[in-house]
Formats: sequence, structure tokens, C-alpha cells
Amino acid sequence: MKARSLGPWRWLDLLVVALPVAVAARLLHSGAAVLFVLAALAVIPLAGLVGRSTEVLAETLGGSKGALLNATFGNMAELMIAALLVLNGEIAVLKASVTGSIIANLLLLLGVAMIVAGRGKGEVKITATSQIQSTMLFLSIGILLLPTVFSFRPESSTSRLDEVSWLVALILFVVYALSLLFMLRTHQKLFRAESAVDADADANEHRATWSVRGAVAVLAVATVLVAIAAEMVASSVQEAGSALGLHSGFIGFVILPLVGNAAEQFSALTLAAKDKLGTAAEIAVGASMQLAMLVVPILVLLGAITGHPFDLAFSLLELTALLVGTLLTRQLLDDGKTNWLEGVMLLGLYLAFAGAVFFAEI
Repeated sequence: MKARSLGPWRWLDLLVVALPVAVAARLLHSGAAVLFVLAALAVIPLAGLVGRSTEVLAETLGGSKGALLNATFGNMAELMIAALLVLNGEIAVLKASVTGSIIANLLLLLGVAMIVAGRGKGEVKITATSQIQSTMLFLSIGILLLPTVFSFRPESSTSRLDEVSWLVALILFVVYALSLLFMLRTHQKLFRAESAVDADADANEHRATWSVRGAVAVLAVATVLVAIAAEMVASSVQEAGSALGLHSGFIGFVILPLVGNAAEQFSALTLAAKDKLGTAAEIAVGASMQLAMLVVPILVLLGAITGHPFDLAFSLLELTALLVGTLLTRQLLDDGKTNWLEGVMLLGLYLAFAGAVFFAEI
């Protein structure tokens, strides 16, 4: 796993002051819209702190343990918001958020990264790792969409749909676990050989900033603060949408993914600007793969435990976004090289889907 320094985007850490302001806004009953905006802004730097502290610990542990730690905490902010949406019974918003997060990483983040890295150049190379990840993602989306197809059958029932969702979630998790075994144990050299120099340079930068004890302290505090901010975001999403004139589908599809992935997105764009598009692509595609194969099964399990079932039957618009977005991304990454025009294609597709969601409740 790559270290993901925010570099010139460290000024985002200043947004952490939004959290105490959000707490004050809740105590003063300032309104759901104010609370939502402030809490969402607070998630951005806190997610960045979780990511940077995790990277220090991951490099210290090294090998499969470090990579697994990085993968586990990579989507922490997003997972917390999603888990709280499950607890609040906001399943429609959750489905939009899952879809939007996958699409935002693949189309918005990767598209802009391609444009940034490809400016003034003929072609830019993509690492083999991102190609393998895109294939894994394509597989996971194919599996993930099966409950939606099943729900179209006239004889399907809620109980049957939940059972199919459970089966799909289990398969996704098992395949993800085996992919970790493949990447971190049996074929480790294949995934680390291409970028060892870059990873070591980023790791040295983190170690020069934080000690291991400091990283543990930052991770513990930031995780607690992320949970507080995520709770305020999840609890105010419906009322905030009404106050802001935005339906919950748009908030879930566009706004929540941008908030939860902001730190990672800025990191990937910084890498792309430094001509490290391969690493940026690994971040974008890898985050989507982890979301589909790890976060979704966790949410299905949480829904069953809490009595708020999270079935995997998506709307037609969500289904189209996942399928077309994944297909286009895999097609563009398949030849191992890209250019700025391909980035424009991805960005254009994302804007089209975001516009469609804006005008139609998912």
C-alpha cells in the first residue's frame, strides 16, 4: 500500500476547527443545514489525519500487517458515516452514497488525475497494480449487481432478496480476503517492485514528521473525532437536504462521497501533479475495490444485526452508474497507458451521472 501524503494540501487541517463549531451549533440548535455543513467540513481533515497516522504505522509494521492496517483504516470516515446511516435506517441514502463513492473515485478522481498528469504529454503509463485492481473491481461490481437483477424477478420477495444479498456479501468478502493473500503474501513482489522507491520516500517523510507513539495517539484521537463528526453528518442529512433544497439522493450520491474521500482525493491529485499517476490510479481504483468488497459486506452484516436490513438491490440509475463507470474505467486502464483526453471522458461521464441524480430522486 502506498503512503499518501497530502503535501501542499496540509492547509486542509485547519478545517478541524469546524468540529467544535459544529458541536456548538448543535447545542445552540442552529439548524440541520448548519450542523451538516460544519460536520461535513470537519470530516475532511480528520480523515486525512487518520490516513497519515495509519501510513506511519503501516510502514513501521511493514509487509502484510502494515498493508492490512492501511487497508482497514483507508475508508474509516466513509465507513463510519455509512454505518450510522444504517443505524438511522437511511438505507436509500446509503445506497446512493455507496454508488456515488465508487463512481467518484473511478470517474471524478481518476479523471481529474489523468488530466493533471497528462497535461503537455503524449501518453502517461499506468502501473500493472492498478490494472489488476480494475479487473478485481469489475468482478466485484458484477457480483454486487446480482441482487438488483434478482429483485426484477416477479417471484422475488424481501426475505429472498436479503438472502441473496447475504450470499453476495459473503462472496465479496471471501474474494477480497483471497486478493489480500495474493497481493500481500503469494505475489507480494509483483505489487511492490514498481513503486518501492516512491513508497520509501513517502514513508521517510512521515517518519520525519511523526514518531510511532505520536502516530498511535493521532490515530486514536482522530478516529474518535471522526465518529463524532460522522454521527452529526448522518443524523442531519435528511433535514439538511430539505433546508438546502437538495434531495437525499443527491446528498448521498455527490456530497457524502466528496466529504468522506476528500483527503484521499487531494493526496491522489498531488501525486498526479508530481507525475505519479500510477500511484494516484492505485489509490482511486483501490479505494473503490475496498468499498465494494470490504465495506459493503460489513454494512450488510451491520444491517442484519441492527434490524435495518441493507439489501443490495440498487435503483436503475445506480445500476447504470456502477456498470458503465466500471466498464469505462477498465477499458481505459487496460492498455497500461492514458492521456488527458481519457481523463476528460471519465470526468464527463461523472458530471452526466451527477446531473441526472440532481434532477431525479434516486
